[in-house]
Amino acid sequence: MVDLHSHILPGLDDGPGSMEEAVFMARRAAASNVSHIAATSHGNYYPYALEEYQERFTELEEVLRRQNIPVKLYPGMEIFVDENTAGLLEKGRLLTLNGTDYILAEFPFDQSGENVCRQLRKLRDAGYRIVVAHPERYMFIQKETELAYYLESQGYVLQVNQGSLAGDFGRACKMTAEQLLVSGIARVIATDAHDTRYRSHDLQRLMWYLSGMFTSAEIRLWLSENPSRILKGSSTIGLNTDRKEE
Repeated sequence: MVDLHSHILPGLDDGPGSMEEAVFMARRAAASNVSHIAATSHGNYYPYALEEYQERFTELEEVLRRQNIPVKLYPGMEIFVDENTAGLLEKGRLLTLNGTDYILAEFPFDQSGENVCRQLRKLRDAGYRIVVAHPERYMFIQKETELAYYLESQGYVLQVNQGSLAGDFGRACKMTAEQLLVSGIARVIATDAHDTRYRSHDLQRLMWYLSGMFTSAEIRLWLSENPSRILKGSSTIGLNTDRKEE
């Protein structure tokens, strides 16, 4: 499986505080059959330099190689979108997903739908394709779920968090996440892992939940095929059209 959203690099943001914890996260991921991880530290929300990101990325890669942990890392950032984002991307100070034109974008949870749409259009007009991180956690979508349909219709990829489906962020978040999957408009599920206990790469709960509601083809689409296509820069991101038409 391919995890498109993970804070696995140590000492940069609110992810693991040590290399040991980062390695344990990778071991947990491998035990859950996650073999590819995008290391998406918060890009412009914590005070670290791009060089520090690259250093931690290379260090963790080397440790995983030495310890024979079968997990491949891919560069990227979870980018907190504001008026300066397009400029920072143009200057190379923020990372896209694996060097493609896809970016993983997040917003303040209380941001208005109007502002989110305006910022997304600005990035799209600048030539980027956007994966919207955990749309189910934004209040404007929880209140008006049809806005998620609008975002999907504009070509933005909606990425749901496993913790949302588990109810870790409250009932409204869980219900919204489920609706995005059942309606067929969510295209990726990711861990958004931060640690080894509360927000980990352990997918046991998630797989139990998904297998009770969805087909193996849908699960494979969300957890393997689509995130893999995004990391390769593919313009074809699978959509479960059969479910969407129900």
